[in-house]
Formats: sequence, C-alpha cells, structure tokens
Amino acid sequence: MRRVLALLLLTATAALANGCSGADAQEAQDLLSQSNVAFAQVRSATYTARLSLTGGPAELNMTMSGGGYAHGRRAGDFYVLATAENFPFRDLVVVSRSGRISMSIDGNSVGEVPLPEASTDNPLELVDLSQFVKDIRVEHGKVIGGASMVKVTGVIDTASLAKGALGDLTGAGGEALDLSKSLGDMRMVLYLSEATHLPMRGLVDLPMEFAGEKIAMHLDFAYTSYNERVEFPGLR
Repeated sequence: MRRVLALLLLTATAALANGCSGADAQEAQDLLSQSNVAFAQVRSATYTARLSLTGGPAELNMTMSGGGYAHGRRAGDFYVLATAENFPFRDLVVVSRSGRISMSIDGNSVGEVPLPEASTDNPLELVDLSQFVKDIRVEHGKVIGGASMVKVTGVIDTASLAKGALGDLTGAGGEALDLSKSLGDMRMVLYLSEATHLPMRGLVDLPMEFAGEKIAMHLDFAYTSYNERVEFPGLR
C-alpha cells in the first residue's frame, strides 16, 4: 500500500509542531503522535487524490485513486489509477501483486517487472524542517461527511528551506539554481478523525513564480476506506 502522502504530511506537520511553541504546537505534536500510532495499525486502505498546476503556459491536472494492504497475507499489494491532462499520458494503471508490478499506459500493457525493495526511510527525516516553521494551528469541531475531525494547519517558509537544508541536500540551493527566489510559503493541512485519530484528508498548496509566470501547485487527498477489502482493477 502506498502510504506516502499521509506519511509525508504527518512527518512534515509534526516537524512544524516541533518548530513552534505554544498550546497549538504542543497539541499538534500530541495529535500527530496519536495519528502515527493509529496509522501504523492499518491493515488496508483506499484513497483518492488530485494534483494541479495552474497559471503557467499549460495547466496540468491529474486525478488518482488507489489502495492496498499494509498487513496480512497480501501485505505490499497495491494499485494506482491515474488520469491526466497535458501529461505525456492520459491513463495510467499500476498494479502490484505478490511482489511484481504490472503497468498499462493508455490501455497498452508495458509488461511486468519485479517490485524494487522499498526503503523504510522517510525522506523528510533527512531535513530538519523545524527551523523553517512560520505558523501552526489546531482547530477542533470540523464536521466533514458527518464525522468530527480536528484540522491541523502548518506553514513552511519554503524559500528558506530550498536555500538552506534542501539546497545542501540536493545542491539546488547554489547560485546556479536558486529555487528560493521562485517559491512562496507552503501551506499544509491535515484532517484527523476525532474518533480514530486516523488521517482522513489532507492538502498542500505551494505558490511559485518562474520566468515571470505565477504558478499555483495544489495537492489534495482523502482516504475513502480503512481496513476493508480492496478491489483491484484488471489490466488489459
């Protein structure tokens, strides 16, 4: 199961909480710790996600759905369906079963390959995000789809992050490619279930500017089920 979206957001928002002081920051740390514990016990999950880039020469949009198993005899099996506009493909299907990946692009099979061994390392753990925190807020009493949720919002000074930690890590922070001048503040939001502490929804907004073009990146996702049977698509 691909848990990357929630894991990255949980880790990043936890780092935000560590970088702030005050009641909201401490509560955010507690809530995210609870959510990490709950998420580690999930056997299976399904999700939907949307990614968009607007304001540039061409707008890019992608919708995704998927799911898989984290525990049990089918642990590691997952699937991803993606539909895109202005990408090199229109439809992408990826299915992993029993350690092998099958893929099709626009209805054409591209074969089956062994699944590479996954790293358990979270890439965000390589970067100390706490020093780039600008704000974090916790709001209770949010009701979505009849369920009570807590909203955790964090803001990162992405320009300083790109010039500092990420620049050192990737070499992108040098004068030859200084992304700090092109990136605005990143806003991350997580909605956690008040009842189960599981992440239910999330989003990331990042404004950018390249060659005088203002671009907005938006990513949002929602978990549509936990610990239920996952129906896998067939490949043509």
